[in-house]
Amino acid sequence: MSRPEREVRLRLDGLLSEGQLEIVHDIVISQLIGSAGDLRLLNRLPDPKAAVREVSALGRLAFWLGWREILVPDRIAREVMLRLATEVDAMNEGGETTGGDPAAEHDAMWAVAELFSDWPAAAEVPDPASEDPTTMEPEGGHDE
Repeated sequence: MSRPEREVRLRLDGLLSEGQLEIVHDIVISQLIGSAGDLRLLNRLPDPKAAVREVSALGRLAFWLGWREILVPDRIAREVMLRLATEVDAMNEGGETTGGDPAAEHDAMWAVAELFSDWPAAAEVPDPASEDPTTMEPEGGHDE
């Protein structure tokens, strides 16, 4: 039996620009609100468990992006980010708009999706003894 991979907090400062972090966080929050609203019709959804897993992954993404981090590996969050990046591109190519700059949205969404895909090559693994995630304060404060 294989051992589960240890989750690692990956700091996004230096990997993404301020603008990219804001774009991705805004899109993830919007998707979380919409998907969570769909849960009221859970018994009508084709795969209720998958819907709950997606909302859970979106919640994790929204939370950690607010702290300028992601947790890796996270297979479901990776799948959600790949799908969102593809959907944002399709919307922009189809003339629909999310309200932002299509090129910036493309770059931001795919940058985060690739961090999940490239793990563990995306960053060095921090020494777990060097920081306690329950007591860490974010650098520069937590923006909402």
